[in-house]
Amino acid sequence: MKRKELAICDKEQDYTLRFAEYANGHREPLFTVHGFTSLEELIEDEKERPADILLLSQAMLDEVQKNELAGQIICLTEEEYQEEELECPMIYKYQSCPQILRKAFSIYAERVPQSLGAAVKLGSLRRIGIFSPLGRVGKTSLALALGRELTKQKRTLYLNMEEFSGFPALYPHEEGFTLSELMYFLKQGKKAFACKLESIVRQIGGLDYLPPVRSPLELWDIQGEDWARLLAALEKESRYEFLLMDLGSSVKGLFELLEACDKIYMPLTRDETAQGKLKQYEDTLELLGLEELSARTEKLFLTDITELEAYAKAEGRRWAGE
Repeated sequence: MKRKELAICDKEQDYTLRFAEYANGHREPLFTVHGFTSLEELIEDEKERPADILLLSQAMLDEVQKNELAGQIICLTEEEYQEEELECPMIYKYQSCPQILRKAFSIYAERVPQSLGAAVKLGSLRRIGIFSPLGRVGKTSLALALGRELTKQKRTLYLNMEEFSGFPALYPHEEGFTLSELMYFLKQGKKAFACKLESIVRQIGGLDYLPPVRSPLELWDIQGEDWARLLAALEKESRYEFLLMDLGSSVKGLFELLEACDKIYMPLTRDETAQGKLKQYEDTLELLGLEELSARTEKLFLTDITELEAYAKAEGRRWAGE
């Protein structure tokens, strides 16, 4: 994927340099960020390297002539509340760099008419499913542990697809953007998927994840074809090498999603009730003609968190080494 350009122009040199340093410090950033402290420098640079996004302080914005800059202009305002709305979008200047970048990417994704291009990879996106017909067996703990190991070597995205993930309480974040917004973006047929994705993704212990839906009603509104559209977009336009899907039983298109997985991990317990539920699941696979899923499923009987984390570490190293 060709890297896009983002320019920030503000007279506060320390602010501008720190912003550019942080933004360029990520592994394979979607945008290359350049900092300027004068409008003249920015305009001169634009002749050779036009920016797709321009973050301008309000003082700089007042000096810009119409049609002088071609990219998406966003005003960095020093006031949290503006009495008069400007012609261009605004972002409050004095907040964290990640917040500013996510907001800028979201604005750009909503307004840009063309696609950002396709990711160029050596291989396809590897899809790993974590699913169990049982509850309370450490499914999400296993998924997160495996994800944290994988992301040390490979770009990995974790996707929770459960009715009640618990994430809003366990991993609260400052903005309300979730998987639901990304799915709505795709349904609208807009083009800048990679940029919208970047504006929503958060991190847990270095692992990228999409904040899950807030309620089961939102999850039930997502159809099987919507999941297929998301997987196709991640395959074509994201830079991820691994996708971890933490699957709940009520997700629509469950069996199609399991079929899309290269490997399925299934945590289980050995009690009689658990074995009855497992048999019912396997009978369902046979009824649907999906017995081949069993060959891609590894059944796990992990007794405690120490054993779970050790297994995840070993599997993460194995996948990273393939």
